[in-house]
Amino acid sequence: MASVDTDLANELSHHDDYFAARDLVKYLERHHPVEGPGVPRDLVEAYADELEYNRERFDTSLDDRLTDARSWQPGDRLYQIGGNVSVYPPSWHERLADTRDLADYVDVMLESVKAPEGVEVDRSDLGVSQADLLTAVEIIGEIDRGEAKNLLRNQRLEGSIVLYAFQNPEELVRLPAEESE
Repeated sequence: MASVDTDLANELSHHDDYFAARDLVKYLERHHPVEGPGVPRDLVEAYADELEYNRERFDTSLDDRLTDARSWQPGDRLYQIGGNVSVYPPSWHERLADTRDLADYVDVMLESVKAPEGVEVDRSDLGVSQADLLTAVEIIGEIDRGEAKNLLRNQRLEGSIVLYAFQNPEELVRLPAEESE
């Protein structure tokens, strides 16, 4: 049986909202460190029990979102990585686990953006929300949020990523425009 951190469970119980399966997995990936990518499914289930979730409803939600796809899938998917579950696909963990380069994160995350058929989108117009980027760095790179924010600030100043309105938390993180010859 997986071991629940009672302090973390207590903190979770004080949230106003019932955590959906995907939200609970994301929270545990950020706050309950385990070896390797994702968190064990039995750990997620142990927290669901500790929080007195309706297990039938929770398990259905978890199973409906779970995929063994290696790359990003549309919708609120959860990804099976061995015996673990993650909000990010295995390919992202493999490609990003050993980097602190946020441009790499943005590039990989933008690969999942698909334009509707017949519509051409200029990639320089696309970006990733700061919150989504910081969460990915936190989970995949195993870097705490404060350090991830410092990386964001420093790499913006270096020019490897672009934020037009840095102080606006809604501003998208973009890759710099490619120089044309």
